[in-house]
Amino acid sequence: MSEEMRSDIIKASKYVHCKIDAAITAMLSNRDLTAAQSHVLMCLMKSGDAFSSDIHRRLNISRATVSGLIKKLCANGYITFEGCEKDERHKKIVVTQKAIEHKAEIDRCMSDIEDVVFSDFSQEELEELHRLMGKMAKNINNIKKGGI
Repeated sequence: MSEEMRSDIIKASKYVHCKIDAAITAMLSNRDLTAAQSHVLMCLMKSGDAFSSDIHRRLNISRATVSGLIKKLCANGYITFEGCEKDERHKKIVVTQKAIEHKAEIDRCMSDIEDVVFSDFSQEELEELHRLMGKMAKNINNIKKGGI
């Protein structure tokens, strides 16, 4: 594969990711939610209450990013914090009733975007894309922190 093709694939991947995030953010702007915040909320609602370190691992985003996202979610009333019985320094993140009330809308937003993004893909193409993206993810995990 040529270097140009590899570069184009990486650029296209970034472009698709950015466009999807922009679409989610636009669709949820009336709820003061960004795409990144909605991903954190959905993670919390799927797995139940969690700590910021859990979100960091599950969503593969930096601790600093998680911190900023949960502060904004808390400020907008989507989450609260509870002390941990074992260690008061750790705060468990708990979704609020407001978050639960907006879950269906967030789900619908994600589903609508997926429907558009994959609208003209065959089942075989989706399976192949899934396989290839998994392979890329596995390969990228082989990169050590600080370099290759």
